[in-house]
Amino acid sequence: MMHNVANCVNGKRPLTSIACMALLTVLIAACKKDDDIGITAKLMNRWNLVSITDTSYVPNNAPDISRYDGAGDDYLDFRKDGLMYSSIKKALDTATYIYSEANLKLNVHNFQYKIVYITHNSMVLWDPHFSSGSSSYIAHKVILRR
Repeated sequence: MMHNVANCVNGKRPLTSIACMALLTVLIAACKKDDDIGITAKLMNRWNLVSITDTSYVPNNAPDISRYDGAGDDYLDFRKDGLMYSSIKKALDTATYIYSEANLKLNVHNFQYKIVYITHNSMVLWDPHFSSGSSSYIAHKVILRR
């Protein structure tokens, strides 16, 4: 049985190691390019809702967790004009929003989200706050995908 062995290039390195280095360089450049794009370019799009999780923490009690898994037609659509169009549980809504690329903050309605994670294909928003007039602490987490 005969095996093919990579030929040397310039008599020094096998062809396979040069090909691997070239592929690695291309992959690193592609990943770096994704990181260089700002929040605006990533945020401005239609996002499918994966889930919304509300967790309420009341002193001396176990956390109360409520989760909604998005249906196929649930979405949030962020537009460049400062409007967010959404459809959740077949309820259509339009809201204004503001965001800070420097602080990774997104404000929609009464929610002041921290953008925990954002790429071209996924985003996680989180809004922890104390409930007004009580000692309970509420965390609102939204997971989105494209």
